[in-house]
Amino acid sequence: MTTPINRLGTLHETAIEQRDPCAHFATLITMDEEGQPTSRIVTLRSLDQDGIALLVNADSPKIRHWRMNGKWELSGFWPSIMVQYRLRCDAELEQTKAVRQEWLAKPHASRLADLYHQRVRPESAPLPSRQTLLDELAALDAELENDMAAPPAVSRLLLKPKLLEIGRASLADRLHDRRLYRLHAETWTETILVP
Repeated sequence: MTTPINRLGTLHETAIEQRDPCAHFATLITMDEEGQPTSRIVTLRSLDQDGIALLVNADSPKIRHWRMNGKWELSGFWPSIMVQYRLRCDAELEQTKAVRQEWLAKPHASRLADLYHQRVRPESAPLPSRQTLLDELAALDAELENDMAAPPAVSRLLLKPKLLEIGRASLADRLHDRRLYRLHAETWTETILVP
């Protein structure tokens, strides 16, 4: 049976085949302590029938916000195929050996940044200057000498949508095809929306 998540996965594969520069990225929106939306670009690690997986720092502001109020939304746009999507609902945070192995496959600079958050300054902390960041990263890199173990906070956030909207743009007439899917008791419903 084809589910909306499977449809989104097929579109994602098409965007990757088209070498879409946005295929592996999306915007994660959470609500901060003051009830204000906060957004940041995240990397999609996988998109399949289980949901969408991200590698995250469990101590980051985005995870702190999610733990505080459970509210989030993920949205993305693949311009090569003119598809946008947004989704929300359940999420699970995992810290497992497999997650740590996945972390080891990340590029060196990305792993170094994760270790910097853990050992030097937390994510989103203020800096006196850009040069301070560069100097501290260089010092940490020299200290580690490529002997990098996954930081304790590295985690997999699995987003399990119960609401998914997929929009396919029609540039010719602006009559975009927008469909809203909702999961109720293991069954997806579909509503066609006015563009």
